[in-house]
Amino acid sequence: MTLTEVSRKYRVSEAYLNSKEDGLIIVAESLKDLANELNSNKIDENKKQSIIEKMERLSQFCKEVKNSGI
Repeated sequence: MTLTEVSRKYRVSEAYLNSKEDGLIIVAESLKDLANELNSNKIDENKKQSIIEKMERLSQFCKEVKNSGI
């Protein structure tokens, strides 16, 4: 899979995913967003499940960027 295909699959603008290093920046920003969600005082079961799903999707994104061709 190419980076273009990865960007389409994960709905990331191709302008933001031009290299594998850009993928790392996207992951870092996503982790910051998840940390903010976790720091909120109101985490019910639905919110918890949503965060877990986002983390799993982020993990898959990382793997696909790593294994992608340019």
